Amino acid sequence: MFKKLEGIFVVMPTPFTEDEKIDYEAYGKNIDWLISKGVHGLIPLGSTGEVASLDDDERFELAEFVVKKVDGRVPVCVGTTAETTAKTIKFTKHAEEIGADAVLILPPYYMNPLQEEMINHFEKISDAVKIPIMLYNNPGTAGVDMELETVLKLAGRDNIQYIKESTGDITRLRDINRHSGGDITTFCGCEQLAFESFMLGAKGWVCVAGNAAPELTVALFEKVVYEKDYEKAKEIYEVILPLCIELENSGKLVQLIKYCLDKQGAHGGYSRAPRLPISDELAARIDKVLEDINSYKL
Repeated sequence: MFKKLEGIFVVMPTPFTEDEKIDYEAYGKNIDWLISKGVHGLIPLGSTGEVASLDDDERFELAEFVVKKVDGRVPVCVGTTAETTAKTIKFTKHAEEIGADAVLILPPYYMNPLQEEMINHFEKISDAVKIPIMLYNNPGTAGVDMELETVLKLAGRDNIQYIKESTGDITRLRDINRHSGGDITTFCGCEQLAFESFMLGAKGWVCVAGNAAPELTVALFEKVVYEKDYEKAKEIYEVILPLCIELENSGKLVQLIKYCLDKQGAHGGYSRAPRLPISDELAARIDKVLEDINSYKL
């Protein structure tokens, strides 16, 4: 039986050694650290995990490592995006076989598929597996927008249960919730719209900032969705929002969150080329942001 997805699902970076090998020891320590901070779930092999920099064998091995290391403590949603339908099905079947709780799938990259091609793509994946699917709509990454009508059509399928909404247009998330009849659960996919997304019915956040501020992101979600303490939630949001804005706008999301992990006593590690470290100027801004995050008392 697959676990329900709800809450803060941290998209995990993949730490590399200086010679660009996957640092499994560091990855495992990050898993334990995030779970100890109360996050509701983990997502390996997303864009933040530099999935496009990994070969197929590394993707299989890393998915297996994460599911085994987590060992049922929280749900695991594995990124299985690929450039073709057949390859996406291969990664998705593997995630199902190893015991993942769900998969996160972006439309095929480099393809710029039409709406009917996206529908066909996701229908074929849905038919091939039973594992719950989280659609991932991010026009900035995929090069195409999964339009509202497309999402609503796919939402009628039993195992297409979630969507990470990353257009940056809050009305899209609102309209999915208004028109889907509860057939699909929305997750915030835009770092700087988390509070707004929860207020409009999102039941989770596919969250990069949670790597740097796990306790505060969890508290933000729980204050809005469970406790209805909106004033406290807004106070927390103001503390983490500067980090969220930097993540969205710096152009260095992966390197920036790895820098944050290192500064927070976890393990960011290196990135694979051509990614370069963040600048000294950006590091100085992030140091101040982390200082404010770490000094805030819940």
